[in-house]
Amino acid sequence: MFKKILSSIGIGSAKIDLVLDREVVTMGDILGGKLLVTGGATEQKIGNITVDLRVDSSYVSNDQTRSYEKSVTSVKISDEFTIGAGEKREFPFTCQVPEFIAMSSVTTRYYFLTNLDIQAGLDSKDRDFVQVLPSGLMKNFVEGFKALGCVPKLEGFNGTYQIIDFRPTTWLAGKLDELVFSFQPGLSNREIVGYFEIDKKTSGIGGWLADEMDLDEKKGAFRFTSDQLQTVEQAQTTIRVCV
Repeated sequence: MFKKILSSIGIGSAKIDLVLDREVVTMGDILGGKLLVTGGATEQKIGNITVDLRVDSSYVSNDQTRSYEKSVTSVKISDEFTIGAGEKREFPFTCQVPEFIAMSSVTTRYYFLTNLDIQAGLDSKDRDFVQVLPSGLMKNFVEGFKALGCVPKLEGFNGTYQIIDFRPTTWLAGKLDELVFSFQPGLSNREIVGYFEIDKKTSGIGGWLADEMDLDEKKGAFRFTSDQLQTVEQAQTTIRVCV
């Protein structure tokens, strides 16, 4: 009886562990693994087991840092069952990573959240992080910046736009204060579309005047078609022309 009371408050209760085949995936990949459930000190009834792939990010809006977190897909592992004290159960796990979502970057992270619904007790949770790499047009778009020597300095995702502030290391190095591209991952199946902002580095009285009059800034909308992003080399050319 005492063990059941402890289990009801999470002491000596059943535990879960999601074991993934790998920790780096590409959008559209099918990821496999297994879910291990270990019984606690007493027999317990387990409700549905679900695993959610969640995105967690932050972004700046109106000079305030805001957070964004959401489930992008969910996998049901099992229906209700009873697990005995110390019993071990294993369930296969398979999840297809959605396409056309924000990629993992400086701030944007993905993790699998596994929830073990323990009836008449505290639920057990497990969190496993994965890196989600881009595919298709988004991959060529990002690789185009990388080939030009631009690396993400700051980044965020607000649920619609992924905003990346690049730091030039070769091309345009020392000439820009900011190179920011915001794009919609949800539209990347056919094009990369969004907004850009370029802030040139200035100095002296002329630079001060340019800053005051915003003459050192260039901003606008962009739309890169599938033809413009067919290869990384074409993506490089397209980005150069835009900037």
